[in-house]
Amino acid sequence: MTKIIIGLIMLVAIPAVSMAVVKKHPAVPSDQACEECHERQAQVWQDSKHGLMGVKCVVCHGDTEKIFIARPASERCVGCHAVQVAGTAEGHKIKQKNCWACHDGHSLKLESAK
Repeated sequence: MTKIIIGLIMLVAIPAVSMAVVKKHPAVPSDQACEECHERQAQVWQDSKHGLMGVKCVVCHGDTEKIFIARPASERCVGCHAVQVAGTAEGHKIKQKNCWACHDGHSLKLESAK
């Protein structure tokens, strides 16, 4: 019985640990801009409504030194878009898994192919 419990713990723990390692952002100086490595994504973002309004990368992705989120969940959008995230706004009547089910991650334009 103990071996089964240990095996189950390993089945849960090993993928969780390996996922945390994969999603960890490489160490960068605190004054380094995201654009230095992510030029294409930064340009798409800057041309989007959010970029034009001055919303920075850290709003969605967090800080590379403390809490970094490579693929932010829709909960990161709640601060400004609670109604849309809740799925009750016009055009958002269907509960999506996340915003990226329909919207491009950086331009946030509706992806008609999805």
